[in-house]
Amino acid sequence: MDMKQLYSKAASKLKRSEIGELKSRAAGKPDILSLAEGVPAAELFPTEEIAKAAYKIISEDGARILQYGDCRGDKGLRTHIAHIMEKYAIHVQPDQVQITSGSMQSLDLCARLFLEEGDTVLVEDPTFIDAMNILAFAGGTIEGVPLDEEGMDLAVLEEKLRTNPRIKLIYIIPDYQNPTGLTWSQARRKAFMELVAQYNVVVLEDNPYGELTYGEAYQQAVKSYDTKDQVIFMGSLSKTFSPGIRIGWLAGEQSVIDALELVKEHCDLHSSIPDHSIAATYMNIYSYDDHVKYMCGVYKKRRDAFVEALHTYLPDFTFTVPKGGFFLWLRMPAGVDCMKFFDACLEEQVTCVPGTPFYTNKDNHEFMRLNFTGLNEEDLVRAVQRMAKAYAQLV
Repeated sequence: MDMKQLYSKAASKLKRSEIGELKSRAAGKPDILSLAEGVPAAELFPTEEIAKAAYKIISEDGARILQYGDCRGDKGLRTHIAHIMEKYAIHVQPDQVQITSGSMQSLDLCARLFLEEGDTVLVEDPTFIDAMNILAFAGGTIEGVPLDEEGMDLAVLEEKLRTNPRIKLIYIIPDYQNPTGLTWSQARRKAFMELVAQYNVVVLEDNPYGELTYGEAYQQAVKSYDTKDQVIFMGSLSKTFSPGIRIGWLAGEQSVIDALELVKEHCDLHSSIPDHSIAATYMNIYSYDDHVKYMCGVYKKRRDAFVEALHTYLPDFTFTVPKGGFFLWLRMPAGVDCMKFFDACLEEQVTCVPGTPFYTNKDNHEFMRLNFTGLNEEDLVRAVQRMAKAYAQLV
């Protein structure tokens, strides 16, 4: 029997991520240096402290936390998350926070709640490819709005909002964006909300990188300018605490969070209560803020070493130094195609991600996304040296 004949129309559209396809080509290669993975440095995980927190909560309260739990998530963890959001000038109560199994589920829940087949979703162009895939799978028609050095192009956004009544959602990553590393200016955030407030649309503000700031103050969130409860804020502990402990969250107006809780209940009842309890217990015993500060110090040194190496070994390439986050957006010299450069880098035992898949129309071949958090400073320099050899082969 061919089960594929019974797949839903939506499932028949599923395909592997283009980034996953590209990264699979590097699998098994010896001595590969990866600038492709958007991952935190595993050696920075507070493993001993997490182990102690896990032992404490399971030994003292295991019967409760191993049972079914609150669909909205552990109250203690939601209290800590409300504190984290104060950094972005967002003031919410714990009941306005819905815990999810990472940001991907946060997106999925919002898509299920709001989207119908044919609704339009506006995204930054370029943007996070997996977000486009989730929103499209739910029936959304994805349209891009270009970015400039301050954020989303508001002239293009206004034209789309004015002429397309089926726009339902706007998905944005204002802080240290994936893939560009761009940070929206405060003026652009304020102007964006003043424009959006004129229309009946929902804004999904995704902020997985906001705490990873390198010498800068925390950015005031787009949601902090929200006067009509249009913005749903999405956060994550994957980049600052552990991606294996699947904790993301949604925060917004109470009735919307109540509705999202109902959607989640119909998906999986609740996320992992032991994970919630471990994270909350860690934050009760240790200073989460000090841990994040330590990570920022390490990552800033890696960024600086990476930037210096790029200036030294690839002077023909251009980029803006990211103020935080995981990624640097490298522009190719004239005449160099990012896909061909990817192939050449692979031959030199270094991987990066071509920028093309991050665009809605897939026709831009000028950029590469580079991650600088997953390798130490010495390996970052070695990786750039290998990239320089690859570039020399092309030219």
